[in-house]
Amino acid sequence: MKLLVALAALLPLAASSESAPPTSNPQDCVDPSEYPAGTDFFPDKFVPHSTTDLLEMEYHNTYKIVKNKFQDKSYLLYQCGTEPPAEEAGKHHLTLSVPHKGGVGITETPQIPPMELLALRSEIAGYIGNPKLVSSPCLTHLMNEGDVETVYDPEDPWNNDATGFLEANPDAVVFAGPYGNADAEGHLGVAASQEKTAVATFDWLGMYAALFNLESEANQIIADTEGRYQCSAGNAAALTADVQPEARPKILWAQYFDGIGWSVADCPTWDEAYYCEYAAHCGAELVSRPEGLGFSESYDGGKTLYWYLTDEDMLELGKDVDTWIYPGSTFEDVYRNKKEMLDQFKSVQNKNVYDTQGQGPNSWHEQRLAEYDIVALDVCTLAGTNNPDTIHRRRWIRNYFNEQMEGLGGCNTDEIDMAYIPAQAQCTPIGGEAPAGQQETPQSPGATVGLKLATALIAGAMAAFMG
Repeated sequence: MKLLVALAALLPLAASSESAPPTSNPQDCVDPSEYPAGTDFFPDKFVPHSTTDLLEMEYHNTYKIVKNKFQDKSYLLYQCGTEPPAEEAGKHHLTLSVPHKGGVGITETPQIPPMELLALRSEIAGYIGNPKLVSSPCLTHLMNEGDVETVYDPEDPWNNDATGFLEANPDAVVFAGPYGNADAEGHLGVAASQEKTAVATFDWLGMYAALFNLESEANQIIADTEGRYQCSAGNAAALTADVQPEARPKILWAQYFDGIGWSVADCPTWDEAYYCEYAAHCGAELVSRPEGLGFSESYDGGKTLYWYLTDEDMLELGKDVDTWIYPGSTFEDVYRNKKEMLDQFKSVQNKNVYDTQGQGPNSWHEQRLAEYDIVALDVCTLAGTNNPDTIHRRRWIRNYFNEQMEGLGGCNTDEIDMAYIPAQAQCTPIGGEAPAGQQETPQSPGATVGLKLATALIAGAMAAFMG
């Protein structure tokens, strides 16, 4: 009898030795025997946005599957300490334990901002490409110090091989761009740039987060950034609600490619490309290339056609437009070579030409991708549809004639392991107040103030744009 009583007293102790299910995704390996059967080790899940077309996520108790639909690749990520499921063997291009600890190799600058937003700079083990194209001050510092390996052959700049990097870093993963070598061993394809909208492009932050079990952090950043984006859309929709489509502000979005011709926006729908989205977002209209005008070129065997205009067609299309955004760094050279033609443009005469070098020559293809909400504020300010009671100082889109090119500054080495926080990320809803501290801490939940109002108003702006 005494023995039974003693055993009964031990039972609660045995039961209490079993750990409670995790309340957040583990940041280290786990021992499954310490948890109840059927424990979900990924309570924080990333669900792609409704406009995200090329990325899918699938969660199970001990593993998750990332699907890159653009490159037709899938990746199995299993919780470290558990075993990858036998039934999934051979089905995926890569099978990796998470949170990933082997470092990553970057092959394109758009892959840098997601790592910095998630405070993962120190996980970057190598940059495979031309280091002069990198804008990030802290990644540049790490490369200069030798903490991040640089793989680049200036004699053959388009064929930088990651083989040696992976041999030296066998546990690393190399991010391959949408047209990179996603079939190679140890490579994980990233196709964010192939999404149609800025929201969907930014949404791939969740893919990076899944590799490090940081879905909770990614969800917060994504929601707060979209909240600010919807806020500026709501302001623009409110200001243009009674404006007829033909009276909406018009913007020319065009760039010259030497030896080819003028590439001009083509926006049959608001979500055809990110610049079409920004125009619709701000209640403006991009002057589009009329169907059939110009000539086309293909660089992939005819799969994709790129349309261009001659000087004559460009002059006829754009000479009377008030505002011109030139999305590149070559306007100075083009203006020098084509001054007689370009001086006939109203936008040039009024010095109302803008390029995308507000933060330096290469940042538009890097940090800008972490700040799509701020780019929207820039465009809305140009269109005159930003909140009139606030002042937004354009950060990315600068006036070619009278504004200096700025930069991202230097690297504060004390902040290398801290998350990148975009500057000037503030939106005040019309009739409301900016959330306290939003400028300093743009990832604050308060940044979503005005989301419900903006969601209701943006539908009217999109309908007007498409009508």
